[in-house]
Amino acid sequence: MRNLGGAFGTAILATIVTKREQYQSNIIGSSVTLFMETVRDRVAHLTSYFTAHGSVDAAAAHHQALVALGKIIRRQSLILGFSDTFAVLAIVLVFAAALVILTKKGQASNVGASRSLCP
Repeated sequence: MRNLGGAFGTAILATIVTKREQYQSNIIGSSVTLFMETVRDRVAHLTSYFTAHGSVDAAAAHHQALVALGKIIRRQSLILGFSDTFAVLAIVLVFAAALVILTKKGQASNVGASRSLCP
């Protein structure tokens, strides 16, 4: 049962990370557009970086800059997804700790003490 619970827990946490990463990626991606001055500046900076470091033409460097910007967005959304997952874990652990505190203490049983060693 412990292995089965661990497998379910791992699968649930992986699903939460994936779903939250997708959500955060949608939020960040929708706010990053080429209409924003800061985004255009960042793309221009990345384009000049790729041009200086071996890209053959400006179009290829621009494409590499857009891909790099997408990777940055994905990395940030993954970090936020893990942060959200840790918040969910914290809530579950606080709830479990509260349940442990509310449980009553059981009596210890002496199952083996009543048997004598000598027949």
